[in-house]
Amino acid sequence: MDKQPHMPTLADRSDLAPRARHLLAQQLAECDGLLDPLLRNAMDDLEHELFRIAEQSSGGQAQHEALEALREVKRTRPRFQGRLMALLERRFAGIGRSDEAPRATARHSSDDLTLVDPHEFDESMALDDLSTRTELHAGNALFDLCHRYAVLVATPPLESDALPPGPHALASVLSEAAQDLGLAREHRLLFYRLCDRRLFGAAESFYARLNEHLKTAGILPDLKNYLPRRPPAARPPHPEANAGASETPDASAPIAPAINFTAPAEPRMGELHALLDARRRALNPEAEAAAAQSAQFASMPQLQEALAALQAMPSHKNGTQPGARLNDELMSTLRRNAQDGAVQLQPEHRDAMDLIDLLYDQLLNETRSEGIAQQLLTSLQVPLLRVALADSNFFTVRNHPARRLLNLVLETANLWLDRSEEKFDTALNQRLHRSVKRVVDEYQGDLGVIEREADDLDAHVKQIARRAEIAERRHVEAAQGRDRLQDARAAAGKAIDKRLAKHKTTPLVRAMLENAWSDALTLTLLRDGEHSEAWRRRLAAVDQLLGSPVQRDDARLAADLNHGLTQVGLQATEADQITRYALELPQPRATPGSTPPPSQTELLIRLKSRHKPDEGEVPAAPATPHKLALTPSEKRALESLKNLPFGSWLEFTLNQQGQKAARKLAWYAPSSGRCLVVNARGSATPERSLEQIARMMARGQVRVLPNQDGGMIDRAWNALMAGLRKFSRTNENTETAA
Repeated sequence: MDKQPHMPTLADRSDLAPRARHLLAQQLAECDGLLDPLLRNAMDDLEHELFRIAEQSSGGQAQHEALEALREVKRTRPRFQGRLMALLERRFAGIGRSDEAPRATARHSSDDLTLVDPHEFDESMALDDLSTRTELHAGNALFDLCHRYAVLVATPPLESDALPPGPHALASVLSEAAQDLGLAREHRLLFYRLCDRRLFGAAESFYARLNEHLKTAGILPDLKNYLPRRPPAARPPHPEANAGASETPDASAPIAPAINFTAPAEPRMGELHALLDARRRALNPEAEAAAAQSAQFASMPQLQEALAALQAMPSHKNGTQPGARLNDELMSTLRRNAQDGAVQLQPEHRDAMDLIDLLYDQLLNETRSEGIAQQLLTSLQVPLLRVALADSNFFTVRNHPARRLLNLVLETANLWLDRSEEKFDTALNQRLHRSVKRVVDEYQGDLGVIEREADDLDAHVKQIARRAEIAERRHVEAAQGRDRLQDARAAAGKAIDKRLAKHKTTPLVRAMLENAWSDALTLTLLRDGEHSEAWRRRLAAVDQLLGSPVQRDDARLAADLNHGLTQVGLQATEADQITRYALELPQPRATPGSTPPPSQTELLIRLKSRHKPDEGEVPAAPATPHKLALTPSEKRALESLKNLPFGSWLEFTLNQQGQKAARKLAWYAPSSGRCLVVNARGSATPERSLEQIARMMARGQVRVLPNQDGGMIDRAWNALMAGLRKFSRTNENTETAA
């Protein structure tokens, strides 16, 4: 069947207006007509590739699998597109409902604690790459389509991953429909690559057709992917009194490309000008009065020309002057180009420069001095100042492209490029420097240069974060397994020691119980638990072995012992020899020419020197008698650690020079004190217990990092605004007192 029994359809959306349902149904039909030839071509390509693989394989499993896949594709192909369109209609039927918008990448429940299959991860990454690349290439058409669909269902503009025919939705339904083809994962990956070539290669025209259909139907026919930008007019003498008028866009102003801005965030430029004026009056009122009497103001073209010359200088390209202010260099360049050498910045231009300087001061405090973030920050200073001078939205719009790029560069460098790591990510370092260099070399007023770099870098960082999440999950699962293994070994050893304390036995039996049989008990405890019949039977075998020989069944006990010993890695012959010696049974008679059975001493040596399963991976627990008692401050630190949620970040001081590194407390067991600390990439750091970290906290070598809201730029901006408002309140108090 093409549809699942209870798969929702557009006809079920009685809450939508009839015209909206009708237009959505037409959009679905448009998708069907546009996708049909593309899917047929992709399926033809798949059959051709599978036949080529089978033909080039010299027999064997690969050829058999390719031919089987080819037969399965031919068998299921007639219903494939119907299944895909039914899944796509389910997306259309769920438009506007948050609970009906499954993510394309949500392929597993967050509660699934199994190890991640690397092939499955490759499949998920292939789909993510496919949809992300499409979203970047067809961004303008998707932006328009999100707004038009929002009008249909009376909601705010949709996100691209909530758009029914969007790249993420198409990747998701393609993945679900491909499951019905019965292909192995490697052949599904091949299919996705072919779809990428055929289907998503035509994405831009596909979304343009959908937009044209809605535009013809009267849905936002005049929508343009542009926003008006205010001209850089001179600032009025009293911005507080004209703040409202200054926010009105000039209809005759040139049109600048929109970058999908959100609504401007507070504070507005009028408030910023007032706060900066208050700061200058508080710091140096005489200089402020003298500046107001300046005769000649530099124009915007003169400013941009001077900054372009500074941007081309090697010292600014390479970020060799961290934290240096541009004001002196800029004024020197302007005076050289002025006729009489007397030039001054216009008030709004001076405010923009001051804001960039203050923002940079905050960012230098946020970034590590030993890292490369500060070098990249300095390299971007001139281009960002040029953006801020030309477009005041840089200060008032949170997701402005230049702010987004700056935030991506700094957070990526600060988090992912940690020189304290053994394996420094040279590739990512080069990738960041390449993005920054491209902006410095190519930006000449076109904000699209910055936007493209921000989008590409964002997609790259998301892939790294996804891999880090997978690596961290694997380490957590491994740590939990080691914790269970150590607990099981401790319980098995305790059970053996308790029984050996009550009985005297031979050295061979003791070695067998303390080594091999302890491992067998550990394995049983992990598999079946302490309340299982298998656990009780293995403990009973120990009791019978140590008890009276008269009351035991030697044949049955020998079978149980042999089974347990072979499960933990002993050879069947060796296990039988140990069992016979332990039960004082005769060894099998050696045939002529064969090797005689080993003596008890030889077997005893082998048992004591045998390699335990996972030995070397599980560190031995520290000896309890030598453990120092925690001080009161260390106890308080330990309690605070046990109350932290998984995923909390800690800052470790690495050496006497004060070098610091952030590490995540990914998992811990409060009862045993075992924990897992990972770096940003999800790699485990040297193993420590909660008590060891608590002792370091008490000595000031570790501190808990507070939860950070927003990105690094937002935090620096909030700190900057808090400082400016302090100056404003100080001036108000002074005037009131006077």
